[in-house]
Amino acid sequence: MAEMTTVQKHNNDVLSSLEPGDQVEFDRMFYCHWAVYIGDGYVIHLASPDGQSLSKTEKAVVRRDKIKDVAANSKMYKNNSKGEKYGLKAFSKSDIVKRAKSQLGREGYNLLASNCEHFVSWCCYDIEISDQVDDRIELTAKAAKMFFSWLQEKGKHTS
Repeated sequence: MAEMTTVQKHNNDVLSSLEPGDQVEFDRMFYCHWAVYIGDGYVIHLASPDGQSLSKTEKAVVRRDKIKDVAANSKMYKNNSKGEKYGLKAFSKSDIVKRAKSQLGREGYNLLASNCEHFVSWCCYDIEISDQVDDRIELTAKAAKMFFSWLQEKGKHTS
């Protein structure tokens, strides 16, 4: 029997620590995918119709899938930290699962306003937060500020 890969071992360890209602983050290298663990090896998440592709996100739907299928070859993490970070009180874990299940089949995706992280945040705290989006907007704003400062300085030296 082949030796279990490091990612598989890591994910098995995470899975053994999960409780229904936990938030699960899947590291996809350039972004993270989010889901709510509902027990028995399943998560509910906002994903493309096939559960994986990025090219069909405009047709995304809230779906129930095996956590190992969602993880595929990426590492997963239990991440219930948003409440503490933002001073939010989470619903009970059973209510989080109920809220996630109540959305099964809901369609619609918007990278900036209704993505998988927004969905999980709504299930847990009744507020849609995406640190990934916020961080990228902040980074873009900083880059634009630096660029315009550079242009302004360049203009001072050429006149």
